Amino acid sequence: MPFNLAILGQEGRKLNSEWKNELSKHARYTVKNEYFKKQNMEAWYKKEQDINNHYRKLIKELEKKKKEENKVAEQERKEAERLLKEADKLLKESEEKKKEERKRAMKEKREKKKEELANQPRRRSVRLAKKEKKPRCPKGTRRNKKSGNCERKTERKRCPNGTRKNKSTGNCE
Repeated sequence: MPFNLAILGQEGRKLNSEWKNELSKHARYTVKNEYFKKQNMEAWYKKEQDINNHYRKLIKELEKKKKEENKVAEQERKEAERLLKEADKLLKESEEKKKEERKRAMKEKREKKKEELANQPRRRSVRLAKKEKKPRCPKGTRRNKKSGNCERKTERKRCPNGTRKNKSTGNCE
């Protein structure tokens, strides 16, 4: 049965190295030869099996212990995560309530301002009341800025190609 040393950690690695050292000592030529000289190889195999069984049992117990520790740690992590989620949920709810409260306050303020504006009489400027708007000028005419009368449009004469207007005289040269 394979076992995961990553789960067992430092204790598991230490136990595994002890097991391998014990097996390597038992498998040495000098030890094996003693059993062979006595013609008792079955005892050698039995002792090897006992060593393996002993360490497998220790590793299995360690594995159970580590799994239990991991299980407890996982439960604690889940509990902490659940508490964190609840705290986040409560925080979001409080933020939403604040938002709704602000929205409601702003809406009430807006409504109140609208009512105030509706109740106020409209302001009319004396200057605007006196001012009369003149009718549009007919096609082909434009309003003179100084006099305010409609005058016929005058087209500017363009100079022929290759010449240009003299600024002082106004002639094409």
